[in-house]
Amino acid sequence: MIDRKVMLIAGGSGSIGGAIVREAMIHGWQVAVHGRNEDKVHALVAGLAEEGIAEGFVCDIREDDAAEVLVADVAEQFGRIDAVIDCTATGPEGITGLFADTDPAAYAEFLGLSVGWLQRLAHAAYPFLELEGGTLIAFVSDAGIHAAPRQTLIGAARAGSIGFIRNFAMEAARDGIRAHAISPSFVKGSDSARRMGSERMAKAAKRAGLGLPTAGDIAPLAVFLCGDGARKITGQVISVNGGLNA
Repeated sequence: MIDRKVMLIAGGSGSIGGAIVREAMIHGWQVAVHGRNEDKVHALVAGLAEEGIAEGFVCDIREDDAAEVLVADVAEQFGRIDAVIDCTATGPEGITGLFADTDPAAYAEFLGLSVGWLQRLAHAAYPFLELEGGTLIAFVSDAGIHAAPRQTLIGAARAGSIGFIRNFAMEAARDGIRAHAISPSFVKGSDSARRMGSERMAKAAKRAGLGLPTAGDIAPLAVFLCGDGARKITGQVISVNGGLNA
């Protein structure tokens, strides 16, 4: 059994996930870094070799038993799991854009890769989180809070994840588990920002009085919520958007 706490970051090889990995290691966490791309995961872990203990875990969340296998592998490697942060962001084609132009054939798969994946991950991790009073954090998006055009399906899925976290937090508190949702909007330098394009990001930046956040602005919040300083906080949905949305 390893004494230092262990954080599993699903989607940890992405821009926000990678920032959380580094922040967690600064604060003494041992980190299990999950991703779908083996080269990307191992490159990130290799670059952190001198900063602490991090191990890579590769699996595709589209597999039916991915959550159970991932949690079991991390628990076997480290002997414990004290925090789980879900930064995964994936989905089929046909879910973005104007609703009339989306593909109904993709709806169920997208819900399975968003709300369904989060629920399976939480269920698999629950027995480990309740041992020492751990934390579950889901990354959602402001589309689940604030209505906007071209976000109908994404907004519905993120709202579903938010509803799950809030209800889960009330129930799991009885077992000492905390749960939160962190909700970014436009994040400078992120993978989603590159997909949105410079023009859309520039318009958002003009509306954000504090400036658009980077992944480095978000990571400290995630690590804080998993630590002892937040041991009496649960069920919160925290938007990080630089003042873009009230």
